[in-house]
Amino acid sequence: MSSATEAPLSALEQVYTPLGDYLRSVSSDEDAALSFAAVELLVGRPLPSRARSSLLWWGSVPKQPQSRAWLRADRRAEVDLTAATVTFVFEVFERNNPLDRIQRMRADWLEYARTCLSMPPRDAQGPHVDLGWWEPHETYLLHLPAHSQFKVGLARLGSKRLHSVGGAHARVADRLTMANRWAALVVEHHVLELAWDAWERPDRFATGDRGETERWNDWLVPPPLSVVCDSLHPYRTLPGWGTSVFRKES
Repeated sequence: MSSATEAPLSALEQVYTPLGDYLRSVSSDEDAALSFAAVELLVGRPLPSRARSSLLWWGSVPKQPQSRAWLRADRRAEVDLTAATVTFVFEVFERNNPLDRIQRMRADWLEYARTCLSMPPRDAQGPHVDLGWWEPHETYLLHLPAHSQFKVGLARLGSKRLHSVGGAHARVADRLTMANRWAALVVEHHVLELAWDAWERPDRFATGDRGETERWNDWLVPPPLSVVCDSLHPYRTLPGWGTSVFRKES
């Protein structure tokens, strides 16, 4: 299994690129101590008020664009809000997303989907109906030629998620409409079961918003989604497999 290349910088992260560049210029044997004012000089703009009041703003949280700036430089921020200073300590950031952990998590999701499909709601007051999860969803397969990857996922019908997760150059290789989210999740899971041998670990700074854990090298081409669906005999007999329940109109 190969590692994916690091994801391109977001527009917000680019704001803090000068800080990251500076931190990479400091020897890994040294801490980089800066005042908030010095950080502002580096990035060319005032820090947001939250940076002066919240320790969480300085946390090692990949979803935060400012955090990725120093995490990419292999630094962890230790902040003193009272003194308005921050010390960047050398520390290589590793995301806890090994394949076995992801497989266990997805197995738990599959078991929960089985439970839901075994007890479908009788009306619009049932569990998860208000979230739209019992409305029709589709399982989709994207080809991402820029990364030589396939990605499987699911989305509510009419959702714009396919574009947001794949980007402008992604190609929809296949799609299959299912009665509800749980049935779509079962199909998605079994496609991944066929693709684990070619799975590629996400970029360590991936936020998860683009389904980065559901991608694999495109040397492994999965069967059509309809073929996968037809093979799921134990699930297809569950009472909720073909059930759609729509939310009440407000």
